[in-house]
Amino acid sequence: MTEMQTQIGEMRYNAAEEQFEALVTFHSSAGRTRVASSFKAPVTTQPDVAEQVLVSRARALLDRNDALMARTPPLPSERVRRPREVALQRARPGWLSLFRAA
Repeated sequence: MTEMQTQIGEMRYNAAEEQFEALVTFHSSAGRTRVASSFKAPVTTQPDVAEQVLVSRARALLDRNDALMARTPPLPSERVRRPREVALQRARPGWLSLFRAA
């Protein structure tokens, strides 16, 4: 199972729809996935409770095909870098070794 970090964007209360709304971003090795999430509740709902429900609903929407979401590949700085093969570098003489004094 891949490890996934979660980030919730600015949470807003839509008074016309009487619901909390936010864009939830999931970060994984495959890139970022942003999911639109909403939660019908009164404006007096505690913000931390609304945030937890928005994140859990967004997580449930990840596997659905009809959910509103955007996927982006990882940035070059976010990609996992593989260590270079040190053994191959040691086997080949570097260009500086050509100028070594005897």
